[in-house]
Amino acid sequence: MGSGLAGASAAASLAELGYQVKCFCFQDSPRRAHSIAAQGGINAAKNYQNDGDSVYRLFYDTIKGGDFRAREANVYRLAQVSTNIIDQCVAQGVPFAREYGGLLANRSFGGAQVSRTFYARGQTGQQLLLGAYQALCRQIGLGTVKMYPRTEMLDVVVIDGHAKGIVVRDLITGEISSHAGDAVVLATGGYGNAFFLSTNAKGCNVTATWRAYKKGHSSPTPATHRFTRLHPRQRRAPVQADANVRVAPERWPRLGTQAQGGLR
Repeated sequence: MGSGLAGASAAASLAELGYQVKCFCFQDSPRRAHSIAAQGGINAAKNYQNDGDSVYRLFYDTIKGGDFRAREANVYRLAQVSTNIIDQCVAQGVPFAREYGGLLANRSFGGAQVSRTFYARGQTGQQLLLGAYQALCRQIGLGTVKMYPRTEMLDVVVIDGHAKGIVVRDLITGEISSHAGDAVVLATGGYGNAFFLSTNAKGCNVTATWRAYKKGHSSPTPATHRFTRLHPRQRRAPVQADANVRVAPERWPRLGTQAQGGLR
């Protein structure tokens, strides 16, 4: 469920491995996924600039940027596979910026002290999404992926504690149908409507994830379920009742959310 960076890449990769995949999205095309809004770049601990970057340093920066609320095991795994993600994107045809010699370029971004951000001018999210979309279309043409646009997930089918399918509604005709499978992948993004200031679209309403949570998803709390995803930018100072009370900027509440789906 979902056809952004995470959903389209997962569907295409699983299809390449030989699985029969059904991919659903509520937009009229996977190209309308909100992953397109993540335009700044994508980080990976390749240390191309030889400035002391490492998997642990990317892990720590990501944990700190998430206000120490993310699951550390998941973030460390993300830092580990970040280098492979860049290679996969390049193989999908993403036109990352390059040095004059032809090597992939990096820049410092988001307050990081090292240059680890791979980018495609100011259109990184768009180019990443088009690369994933091309890989997905290739598998659709081969018949290994069946695409269901304009479709909303209504519920998760759980058998013996395992997700074995979903119930969906066609947003054009209103028809309700069920689809069975050996596994269910939810790649539906975070809850962008939780905050007044947000880079997310109003369509990022977390309904699919919430329905999985109500069915007993293993995440212990909504916070660790990634309903809301904090972003280090778009912060504003709270109104103080006492003018003599000062709050350090790093303690201000963070009101923005990270556009992404997908893994960063």
